[in-house]
Amino acid sequence: MSCLVNGVHSSQTSVHDRGLLYGHSVFETVAVNAGKLLLWDQHLARLLLGAQTLNIPFHNELATLLMADVAQLLASHEQANGLNVIRIQLTMGQGGRGYANPESPTPTRIVSLHDYPIQHLQRAKTGVNIGVSDVRLAQQPLLAGIKHGNRLEQVLARSRWHPDWDEALLLDQDQNVIEGTQSNLFVVEQGVLKTPDLSLCGVAGVMRGYVLGLAQTIGVEVQTVRLSLSQVESADEVFLTNSLIGIWPVKRCGKILYNTSEVSSKLLKKIQKNEVIPNI
Repeated sequence: MSCLVNGVHSSQTSVHDRGLLYGHSVFETVAVNAGKLLLWDQHLARLLLGAQTLNIPFHNELATLLMADVAQLLASHEQANGLNVIRIQLTMGQGGRGYANPESPTPTRIVSLHDYPIQHLQRAKTGVNIGVSDVRLAQQPLLAGIKHGNRLEQVLARSRWHPDWDEALLLDQDQNVIEGTQSNLFVVEQGVLKTPDLSLCGVAGVMRGYVLGLAQTIGVEVQTVRLSLSQVESADEVFLTNSLIGIWPVKRCGKILYNTSEVSSKLLKKIQKNEVIPNI
């Protein structure tokens, strides 16, 4: 891993940074193929939305600095196969004690470069086994959809993992299925593609948004709904998405087996053709 903090090679930040103290930050994890940031416009839009939600100043100069950081890392460390992951984190910056925002905040930008997890793409071919976590997501509509720096629910879920799981579903306090720990969920019921409503909690993934739009172009009806675990278990097809894995067809959830991946296969071919994930 190589990392820049405010444009300088470093793996350290201030102990007074609000991203460290309170999780007061937003972040994006972006796939890179041959130097191109995939779905970058969508990632940047979500980063901006998250920053606005958390009152982190985000201006044109900051966007330019972030792109300069990314270019610097890619120019000096790009992998031989051209596949990388860029992680961008934007914090509120340093502040005094207490929760109140600093009067004149200066955001901290942290940009790091990582190897691409090729095994994630391979699971698109093999399918995955998933479970259901006993961790329940809190409902907070003010934070719903954004990718903020407080991931303690996901950390707890990952610490209560079953060795057979490739991913685990997270439910909210009302027993609605919301998402995976690192992915968004889709089910197919009688030809209709459904994904959970994220108005109360959960992360609105960049690939989730792309797949919703793409499905309509191939004639698949899409719905955003409240989704129960029984609906997931009785679905004709289930799959997961994020910007690094692309699409993972689910072959088993607990004791439930799924025998078709018709819709996910069509969508996977489309996103590979459109070059929004690497095709290996």
